[in-house]
Amino acid sequence: MLDDGFDGPSGNKGLFTSTNPELRRVVPDNVAGRVKVKVVYTVLEAQYQSALSAAVKAINASNKTVCFEIVGYLLEELRDPDNFASFKEDLASANVFIGSLIFIEELAEKIVEAVAPVRERMDACVIFPSMPAVMKLNKLGTFSMAQLGQSKSMIGEFIKSARKNNDNFEEGLLKLVRTLPKVLKYLPSDKAQDARNFVQSLQA
Repeated sequence: MLDDGFDGPSGNKGLFTSTNPELRRVVPDNVAGRVKVKVVYTVLEAQYQSALSAAVKAINASNKTVCFEIVGYLLEELRDPDNFASFKEDLASANVFIGSLIFIEELAEKIVEAVAPVRERMDACVIFPSMPAVMKLNKLGTFSMAQLGQSKSMIGEFIKSARKNNDNFEEGLLKLVRTLPKVLKYLPSDKAQDARNFVQSLQA
């Protein structure tokens, strides 16, 4: 069994003092001319980490054109200054950032602080249901949640409303995911495809 780098909570504040993000890092043994993609992810809990690490190791061992470096951070680990500094350092060289279930305001602020400066340089940011400020970081190809949030479209109005009312954000996001495919046909074809890919990632 792969080590998930998680030894359990400590104290009364939900701090994870016995964890080490380095135990969730997978680096290809030999790039050998392949395209290397670096993925940084943040999750609430580590239960899926072993399967993810195993999948990446399998790809690195067999794929002849691409390989992956991947490292994961538990959300609570970002309270630790050293972990947060490492998180930002990893993001500086990442191609993709993935986040999920970021609903603690102070930690959401840390995610935005770390990801926003490097977002445009990265190939993709995929954020699964989280607070509006974090969801705004989403981008996939020509699809950008930030741009939609500035528009007068149905999606833009949803984002603006969600910023004002965090309590119903997750429920509203699920409604948006169910509704968005119906309006994709009105978008230009290239943007529609990227938006469709984004919606499918949320539905997976």
